[in-house]
Amino acid sequence: MTAMPRHRRQAILREASGYIELGELLVQQDTPLPPSGQRLLHRALDLLAVLPDPTRLKAIAKLLEGEALRALGRWEESLAAFQMVADREPKRLEAWLGMGWCLKRLGRLDEAIGMLRQGLEASPREPILLYNLACYHSLEGSVQAAIEHLTKAISIDDRYRDLTGAEPDFDPIRQDPRFVAVTHVTV
Repeated sequence: MTAMPRHRRQAILREASGYIELGELLVQQDTPLPPSGQRLLHRALDLLAVLPDPTRLKAIAKLLEGEALRALGRWEESLAAFQMVADREPKRLEAWLGMGWCLKRLGRLDEAIGMLRQGLEASPREPILLYNLACYHSLEGSVQAAIEHLTKAISIDDRYRDLTGAEPDFDPIRQDPRFVAVTHVTV
């Protein structure tokens, strides 16, 4: 058996990434993934499975696997793939965000918060981690922690202020004066 050429391995990774991107476009919150989206995501997983072990076990391939499994709602399996990525490349934000997302949907909010905290240890000034941590604290009812993380995210990148208006995770604290103060700009 001959080794798979590098250009073929890279082509498979690009193709799988494309299928995942297309499949994720069909993911709608609180509605089942349509069969067309499922086929795209399964095709990506099938492609990743033909990669030789050294490539299939690399962070980029495991990240793609985790994303496909997450989009399919196979959250426990997705967690394992994302954890492998985080263990190998702790600065990969996608792994921490993916694990938090899956844990939240599994009803394990305290673990989701713990995952994002670990991600912040690796990348302490990443506003997307801070923003998502604020969301999870809001859902948990920890208003002060939510406000602190949201304030930090906005101080790093003011665009996160604009996202709060449409984010349902902030509904539990939306009327709190501290949340209003952080999310509204007075000129």
